[in-house]
Amino acid sequence: MRALSGILKVVVLAGTLGVPCEALPAQALDSTGMPSLEQLALEAGRASRRHPIASVAPTFLCEPTHPLMDSASVAACAALDSVRAAAITAAFARGLAVPVAAPPGDSAALGLPVCPADLDRVSGGRILPARLTAPVAGVRDGVWEGRLLMEVRCRSGPAGSGGTIRTMGKEYLYQWAGGAWRLYQFAWRGTAR
Repeated sequence: MRALSGILKVVVLAGTLGVPCEALPAQALDSTGMPSLEQLALEAGRASRRHPIASVAPTFLCEPTHPLMDSASVAACAALDSVRAAAITAAFARGLAVPVAAPPGDSAALGLPVCPADLDRVSGGRILPARLTAPVAGVRDGVWEGRLLMEVRCRSGPAGSGGTIRTMGKEYLYQWAGGAWRLYQFAWRGTAR
C-alpha cells in the first residue's frame, strides 16, 4: 500500500509540474526573446518591391528633428550599434533586391529625382533612393509587434521649375506569429517643403 501511495505521489507531482511548463510562452516577452529585427527588415523590404526604389542608403534615418521621427525611433537609433544597423539595412535591401548605396554626393546639390506618377508601382525603372528608420519592437497584448519606416524623397517637377521637395514615409507594422513577422498594416506618411 505504501509503495502504491509513493507511486501516486510521484505521478501527481509530475502532473502538476507539467502544467506550468506547458503554459509558458514559447518566447520570452522581454528583450531576451525579441524576434529578429533583421528578419523584420527583410520582410519590409519584400513588401517594398512594388515601389520605384533604386537603392537603400547605408545609414539609418536618425535625425531627431526629421518629420518622420518620433521618440521611439530616436530611442531605437540610440540602442543599435553601427554593425547591427548595417545588418538591418542590408537585410532590407536584400528583401527589396536593390543595392545598399549612398546617393552620389549631396542630393540637394545634384537635384533629387522627379517623383513618379505612382509611388506604389514600379514603372519606367527604379529611380528613388530610400532610407530607413531603426526598427522599433515591443510587446502589446502579449504579442511582439515591430515597426519600420522607409523614407523616399523626390521633386514634384523638373529641376529649376520651383517644384516642392516631397518627403514620403512608408510605415510598415508587423506582428510576430507562427515564428515569422506578419505584415498587418502599412500606410504612406508625407510632408513637403
